[in-house]
Amino acid sequence: MIRSRSISAEQDGGSGRPVASRSDTHLPVGGVPIFDGALADAVGLCVDWMDAGHGGRVATANLDFLAIARRDVHLRQLLADSHLVVADGAPVAWLARLEGGAQTGRVGGVDLVAGLLESSTARGSLRVALYGGAPEVSQRARAEIERLYPAVRVVAAISPPYGDRPPHEVALDREHLRSAAPELVLVALGCPKQERVIGEFYEAVPGAVWIGVGGTLDIIAGDRRRAPRYLQRLGLEWASRLAQEPTRLWRRYLLRDLPVFVTLLPSGLAAAARRRFRGFTQRAL
Repeated sequence: MIRSRSISAEQDGGSGRPVASRSDTHLPVGGVPIFDGALADAVGLCVDWMDAGHGGRVATANLDFLAIARRDVHLRQLLADSHLVVADGAPVAWLARLEGGAQTGRVGGVDLVAGLLESSTARGSLRVALYGGAPEVSQRARAEIERLYPAVRVVAAISPPYGDRPPHEVALDREHLRSAAPELVLVALGCPKQERVIGEFYEAVPGAVWIGVGGTLDIIAGDRRRAPRYLQRLGLEWASRLAQEPTRLWRRYLLRDLPVFVTLLPSGLAAAARRRFRGFTQRAL
């Protein structure tokens, strides 16, 4: 039974403002907390947070997150501080289940965003901000979101330039988001930059759910195709992405992500074997 839907808000001792609580259904995978729940559970938790007005920080952790977090202490801390970290990718969900995640399902960032946008129908309205992506991609994504979900209003669409920026420009973006007062903020900057931005900007709109969505805006805008459903079911969505962008992704997938999966797999198999042995021993007694 997933307990995360019943989590209540805690009080921020400094402001009295209700703040989101970490779900008690996370388990560690390669040093990263992963939510032991399915897509519907994650959507429901985020909707509960938006309805309660206390927001939350959400990370969609694929295998690359685990690879980067092994050497990036700051990213590990940002993920530890997040209120919800879902398994965005079949390999992460497999590893989580080996570690004891009985309920862990693949929660793709695209699917999580779609579920939250669809919730606007029942809620009557949803204020959304987009942060990241090229300006033309952001604008096409904005138009498509408002076309598909009439109850959604995109109240801000900011495309910050790549590279380092002076503090006053960052402050202007932060103020723009604060004044727009969104309930949902989709940050599309890629890992780990989007997690850093969420960590820095979250308190500007603490009542919103902030999600790092990677290339989700490209998919919504129609610039990138998702893998066919049968490849998604087989856990091979990464193969479809590699086929679409081999030059950009082959090093990441084959030289950075695959070795991490191979490294973590034995400990997961050992954990699963220990659970089976304990279960066998208990039945024998």
